[in-house]
Amino acid sequence: MSETGEPSGKSCGPSAECLSNCEELAAIYRALGHPARLAIIKQLAMRAEACCGEIVDHLPLAQSTVSQHLQVLKDAGLLVCDARGRNCHYFLNHDMLRRAEGFSDEFWKELNALKTPGDRAENSAKLKIE
Repeated sequence: MSETGEPSGKSCGPSAECLSNCEELAAIYRALGHPARLAIIKQLAMRAEACCGEIVDHLPLAQSTVSQHLQVLKDAGLLVCDARGRNCHYFLNHDMLRRAEGFSDEFWKELNALKTPGDRAENSAKLKIE
């Protein structure tokens, strides 16, 4: 990834930038690593914004549990909170979601590029057998 968060187009070598990109990707995956958080992301994708109570109405979870999940997503930068009086209105941080997508795409492309020809042939043979 470049400093702008866009894929750099070069392989991830033993560098501070590579480690930083991997750490950011791991933090994003941790934040998305719970089904409730994925459901929250989907709920917010269907609307411009929502307060915690509106999200709770669409999930079989307690308000306190949803609040905890919202905080994890917010801490990861995937959500933005707009405090309005006593209510917080949450909306997706589309810039961060695009950045996460770029990091993830680059990670998988690099991983696939590291496979040896023998690995590809072996995996292809396994797929044909199964």
